[in-house]
Amino acid sequence: MSFTVTEIRQNLFSVFSSILERRDEFLKNPSSDFTRKKKISFEQTMLFPMIAGADNVATELLDLFGEEELPLPSAMIQRRNQIKKEAFQELFYLFNKRIPKEKTFHGYQLVACDGTRLNLPYNPSDLGNLVDNIEGRKGFNQIHMNALYDVMNDIFIDIELQGMQEMNERDAFCKFLDKHSDDMLKTIFIADRGYASFNIYAHAINNNQFFLIRMKESDAQSLCLDNKHLLDNSFVDENVTIHIGRRRKKNNCEYENYQNIGQIKWILLSSVY
Repeated sequence: MSFTVTEIRQNLFSVFSSILERRDEFLKNPSSDFTRKKKISFEQTMLFPMIAGADNVATELLDLFGEEELPLPSAMIQRRNQIKKEAFQELFYLFNKRIPKEKTFHGYQLVACDGTRLNLPYNPSDLGNLVDNIEGRKGFNQIHMNALYDVMNDIFIDIELQGMQEMNERDAFCKFLDKHSDDMLKTIFIADRGYASFNIYAHAINNNQFFLIRMKESDAQSLCLDNKHLLDNSFVDENVTIHIGRRRKKNNCEYENYQNIGQIKWILLSSVY
């Protein structure tokens, strides 16, 4: 389903209004912030970070307000500091809920997970996001973004931000799985080789979720010691039961020392590697 620009704008500003109605949750000083009419409204303050480009704040404000109503950059910064970061998270989730997810793959929602790094303004005092371990290069600031993307409907449905010092894509994926375990839509979670881990498999299986995750060929071979026939052909579709233990020595290979995470549907495409 496609939306016109007018419909998108109406939905967006409707969400702005609903957030402002819950001012106690999303404003730092709800009794005084955005109570009087000023040059910069709540909607404009929320909208500005979404549409601002790479120019300085003054130039971006000129594009948004025009010359006659142009506010000072310090006024926009002051307004922005009155809003909690949770307001932008709520904006993301509420706006997405208004978009129908009609396209599916045989009745399943296809959701891909991946991560990327976003550049931030240089701030050497922000140690959580400072990257300064490259010899011969000046430090820089980044934040890691993990995203869930609806492949069929071209929609980002969830975001998890992590500081560079705490970056853990697998942990973010587990949070996504837990957060969306009660979704009504039948969903298949898709991820690349970096997400292949038993912890992720266990999260999905315990939540009764479907997943399709690529695995390194060397890791696949280590799991096939007793099922070497799985690697004989270019395509295999078979259920495999895997028991996990802390140690792999023969004297510790009793079943009581192992945790059965359930059955995994094994699909091998060896030609991919």
